[in-house]
Amino acid sequence: MPAHIAVQSTPTPESVHAIFGDEVRIRLVLHETADGALSLGLEMAEGEGQGLGIAALAFDFADHDLLGQLSLAGTHLRKQSFGAGKVYGVGRGGRGHDCGARLGRATTIGVAAPRETRLTLAHDRMTLTLDDLANCAFSLQLVPTAANHVRCESFIIEGRFPTRPASGRTAGTSADGSVFGGVLDEILPLMSRLTGRRSNAA
Repeated sequence: MPAHIAVQSTPTPESVHAIFGDEVRIRLVLHETADGALSLGLEMAEGEGQGLGIAALAFDFADHDLLGQLSLAGTHLRKQSFGAGKVYGVGRGGRGHDCGARLGRATTIGVAAPRETRLTLAHDRMTLTLDDLANCAFSLQLVPTAANHVRCESFIIEGRFPTRPASGRTAGTSADGSVFGGVLDEILPLMSRLTGRRSNAA
């Protein structure tokens, strides 16, 4: 379970992204915002899924204890729902998720389902990170957007959120266990050689 801090600040935000879907591909981007929230970006691949739009997103959340204080925001957001395993209506087999967002309808009447959108997931008091969604299951519903479309079932894309990228270069450690990350271990020998050269010159 991810550890949370009651500070609405993320000093070094990170991002992850992945492509999901086969016949219609969706690019998903997760980004930690500076104020401690998570940004979820969804975009349909150009030239694919013509006449379709993103109608709904349902997903799981790592820490069920935080669900009661979560909220979603976004330009296309019509409805949001939270409840451990109680968010239905998206996905196959009637599986319930923890969080849900309704974004648009199946026609141009009212709010048409968008081809791309961005949502912000936030908690009232706690800072959220990529770990809160890492490897959590999600279901994405695509629907026809034309007013005269032929009646058909919605298109469902399912997957799991990407995990935090592996750390690259790791900081060195000093032989004496100091916080300088090995810097002194490199500098001190250089200083010794420099002092020796000055003594010989004298």
